[in-house]
Amino acid sequence: MEIKIPAHYPPEIISQLQRRLSPGRLAHTVSTTEYLCAIAREIGLDEFQALQAGLLHDFCREDTDEVLLAKAAQYQIPVNETASACPALLHGPVAAEECRRTLGVPDPDIYEAIYWHTFGKPGLEKLGQALYLADFAEHSRTHAEAAHTRAVLETAGFEAAVRYAAEKNVEHLARKKYCDPHTLAFYHWLQEKDGV
Repeated sequence: MEIKIPAHYPPEIISQLQRRLSPGRLAHTVSTTEYLCAIAREIGLDEFQALQAGLLHDFCREDTDEVLLAKAAQYQIPVNETASACPALLHGPVAAEECRRTLGVPDPDIYEAIYWHTFGKPGLEKLGQALYLADFAEHSRTHAEAAHTRAVLETAGFEAAVRYAAEKNVEHLARKKYCDPHTLAFYHWLQEKDGV
């Protein structure tokens, strides 16, 4: 699989990602980053922050369940019942800590965006919401909800698109017999915030 990586992407981050991620995951990462940067331009976010958050959001996505649980314990990341049943959900929190500790990414907005990009949470800042949206709806995603989310963004705006993505995530997780309480709380917070 040939992956076109834009020349302006930081080579030190790309080399780390190439060592850690499969070609398919790296392609998703690049696509998420491109979409996130496009969203950032539209809603007035800092594009450098968007670039770093997009590139690093799945830094630990291919760690094994055992590694994720061990790193969560090492970094004192809370592991609730949902994450215990599905440790892959910890890849965001663990990646946020790894990026801060090993890659020297100190920016708290980037940290928050990476940490919560899978769960969402009430009060999530706009960069985190944009990453949540981009990860769900980037252009290589094949599920119908991804294309619909992009259409909602174009026609109804950012807040409506984030809310739609959160709603679809809640529905998807409910079918899997687990739904993290953070994700459910995030969706309800979005509804209340937007007056829906």
